[in-house]
Amino acid sequence: MIIRPMDFQVLYPKTTELSKIQNEEANKNQAILQQQAETNRDRIDHNLKQVVARENVQHGRVNEKQQKDNNKQKDKKKKQKDDDRQTAKIDIRI
Repeated sequence: MIIRPMDFQVLYPKTTELSKIQNEEANKNQAILQQQAETNRDRIDHNLKQVVARENVQHGRVNEKQQKDNNKQKDKKKKQKDDDRQTAKIDIRI
């Protein structure tokens, strides 16, 4: 294919337009990828925080249960001590 000088006059301005369009598309793709990466990072951080929050809630429930059990054991020990004290009294009348 033969390119004449007249064709250069038409093609040259179009090359700058095409290069601008290609640069815009490349920048657009890069911006989309960056936005997707940022969205994924935010989603991962949110999911990690949810897991920690759930574990804290479950841990809190376990602590409550353990405290109740400990309180019951303490109450039993107090009752036993009170029972021991009551049986240890000797009441002698003459």
